[in-house]
Amino acid sequence: MIREHIKYALLLFLIIFISLKFSWLYSVYNVRPDILIVFLLRRSFSDPEPGKNVIWGFSAGLALDLVIGDVIGISSLSYCIVCFFTSFYKRTISYLPGYKRTLVYLIMILFSSFLISLVTLSGLGFFRNMLTVVIPSTAYTLVIAVILHSLKPTK
Repeated sequence: MIREHIKYALLLFLIIFISLKFSWLYSVYNVRPDILIVFLLRRSFSDPEPGKNVIWGFSAGLALDLVIGDVIGISSLSYCIVCFFTSFYKRTISYLPGYKRTLVYLIMILFSSFLISLVTLSGLGFFRNMLTVVIPSTAYTLVIAVILHSLKPTK
């Protein structure tokens, strides 16, 4: 049990490190996907306990805030909310067919990426922020999520 949490924490820090240091490798026109949210949502869909998912979302956001030097709590609150809603809806969709679960997964990725981008990148004007950062990064995150989901579907 503890070994699983340690592996998950190391993977989480590796994803944060890759997304911060090597984002120039996978960015397109300076638009980057939020790989951390894809990872947290996949974890939230696979783990039925919402308490663990909320703690992992909060700790991942807190670690990201501390590494970036941003206002502490913005990303942690956003990731925490997203992991909670994903865990909540995971309980209600467990009896749906596979294609509907995939659709719910993609909608959650779309919603959460939109929320995270909107909350953490609020330094620009609203419309300029929406057109240049939020919508492209949300679409790019959704494409990454679709590729990962097609390689290994969530349960």
